[in-house]
Amino acid sequence: MADAVVRPARAEDRPMLVRLMGVLNDFETEIEDNRADASAAAEHFAWVEGQIEAQGGVMLVAEAQGRVAGFICYTFEEDPGAFVRPEHRRHAMIWDISVDEAARGQGIGRLLLDAAEAHAKASGIGEIRLYVLEGNARAQRIYREAGYRNYERLMSKRL
Repeated sequence: MADAVVRPARAEDRPMLVRLMGVLNDFETEIEDNRADASAAAEHFAWVEGQIEAQGGVMLVAEAQGRVAGFICYTFEEDPGAFVRPEHRRHAMIWDISVDEAARGQGIGRLLLDAAEAHAKASGIGEIRLYVLEGNARAQRIYREAGYRNYERLMSKRL
């Protein structure tokens, strides 16, 4: 989307960002029944803001036609222990990305990914990671097309 710009999130964006977090939450409840719905969006968003503040990180928004069309947020993290070589331990971790329903299919998500990658690289980070639900085939396809690959597989068993 050529007319969209990516910028750091501002305080006045918060209501729309919480709404977009709720959209993401509701979408994920369709994939995994243990996911919280939109009613938990404000609480989760506040937690993510706290992680960004505590670990360092960024929240970016895509703005199109004067309104927020999507957001991405990530923190800077380091692998614990010694199982990863020291020069590869520090990385960016994408927590959430959400695009407004009206702006989907217009390249907003890819624009946000590209901006996050560029910012992380400019911050001296050599790797960016994210989690994606196993049942979210569309997101997996988008991430693969953007150059992401499987790194680990988290497996679970409900007891």
